[in-house]
Amino acid sequence: MKPHDQWERSESSSDGWASYCRPCRAERNGESRLKRHYGLTVAERDAMIKEQFGIRPICLEPGTEHVDHDHDTGKVRGVLCFSCNAALGQFKDRPDVLRRAAEYLEGNVWKPILEAPGVYQLPS
Repeated sequence: MKPHDQWERSESSSDGWASYCRPCRAERNGESRLKRHYGLTVAERDAMIKEQFGIRPICLEPGTEHVDHDHDTGKVRGVLCFSCNAALGQFKDRPDVLRRAAEYLEGNVWKPILEAPGVYQLPS
């Protein structure tokens, strides 16, 4: 038995209350989203996290899980945190752009070489 504040109202049910409490509904929605978007079960996602030794491969921190996938192929690559997953998306999953971003952060400012009007050579 759970108190009413754990439940939501539902106009479509005969008693006026939702079928599942908020925490159970959130869990079911998460499970169905994993299956619908990535073709994964919770057990498969948890196995991926175990293969990563419980840490996220980019920031090397433990914590929340967000499934990362290739937007072109749909293939699941791993489980990341929200920030790392969003960063990959913002950089359009382009390794060349990510490398230049890392160089920029390390102080190697991009200085193009003008070859001809409007034509620049990237520094090596």
